[in-house]
Amino acid sequence: MKINPFYWALPLSIWLGCSCSSSTKKGELETIAVGSAYAALTTIKASDYFQHITYIPLETTDSVLVGNAPSIRLAGNRLIVSSAQKQCFSFNKSDGCFVASVGHIGNDPEGCRELTGWLDAENGYLYFSKGDGVSAVYDTEGNFVGTSKEVELSDGLFGIDSNDYLDKQIRVKHLPASATKPDRIVLYQDTTLLASYPSHGAEKAVFSGNPADIESIAVFQQALMGHSMIFIRYKSGEEQGIISTEHPFWHVGEKLYFREYFNDTIYQVTKEGLVPERRFDFGAMKWKREDRYDVQKDEAIYPLEVMENDRFLWLRFVVNLYRQDKRKAYNALYLKETGEVKVAAYEEGLENDLNGFLPLQPTFVTADGEFAQIIPAETIAEWFEEHPDVAELPKEVKALKEITAEDNPVVVLMK
Repeated sequence: MKINPFYWALPLSIWLGCSCSSSTKKGELETIAVGSAYAALTTIKASDYFQHITYIPLETTDSVLVGNAPSIRLAGNRLIVSSAQKQCFSFNKSDGCFVASVGHIGNDPEGCRELTGWLDAENGYLYFSKGDGVSAVYDTEGNFVGTSKEVELSDGLFGIDSNDYLDKQIRVKHLPASATKPDRIVLYQDTTLLASYPSHGAEKAVFSGNPADIESIAVFQQALMGHSMIFIRYKSGEEQGIISTEHPFWHVGEKLYFREYFNDTIYQVTKEGLVPERRFDFGAMKWKREDRYDVQKDEAIYPLEVMENDRFLWLRFVVNLYRQDKRKAYNALYLKETGEVKVAAYEEGLENDLNGFLPLQPTFVTADGEFAQIIPAETIAEWFEEHPDVAELPKEVKALKEITAEDNPVVVLMK
């Protein structure tokens, strides 16, 4: 398959029925029937999953301007907003008032290479890479706390790994497979390695370990719901593709969960190892792991993101991942009490029947089950231009009519 029209090449020196379906339990492993629900697409209504929606406009000043492609995370009473402009801001959760800038780009002792990093919401710390396995650590008030040294670094082709926390003391890292080591989970405290175990058997990476075998690398920044995609073309004519910015961990209460790329099983992370809890049933649309880097793969489900609370699980997935002309994303929501699964096209979001405003499309969930999304001000301004009659809207939505396209985004919280 030719992918030239859709990518730019990097030099090798830059490395980097019913409209729902019921799920069942097979043995001890709960099964979520996504495949059959995908065959019966429907509209998903917010009121089936949420009871309350809160809108928080972020304070706008000349010195506090959130850039393009913002992302939202929550830690205690702080809203953490990062953007493509290499900025990270902390805002007050209750009223959206600016609290502090967090971190900065630079080579000084407190500087960082980037300002996305990862969030330890349990302790209220943000970790930003300084390079060479060292991170600058900041709290959500913008204070520099110190530096942190990684206990183990990825030796894979692109050095893509993911970090999270197990509790207040223990941190967790997923390291993708390399030519010499399998995919694995490592647990550590400070600089002490506590445990290391495979996350998917003993399989090694299929990527070539020799850069000389590669003809070109293509990168799509923000290509897929905020995620980046990488395509590799070998001199042999073979091609491979990966998603480079997935985060495989999420929290529900005190439990940490994990789902590896191209794996349909959800695991709980423990000190002793991974404990399987649920499995997605994609039916005929299942993408076999051995085909995971085949860029000619067609008509298969790729599970991209999982968010969860104690009532329901939200899965985002993509069909025709490597086919830009046919690629499409979907939301799947699974009610734990009934086992019901509903699937709708991603661009539809959740129909906001709670207040009649914009559809809901959260991108983050806290350990206590609060979902969040961030909406650009111009999107809100455009909506009110198209819907000038606000008489039937609730008070908190009417207040958003004062927002202009030049303002900072609005954070939406859902419970």
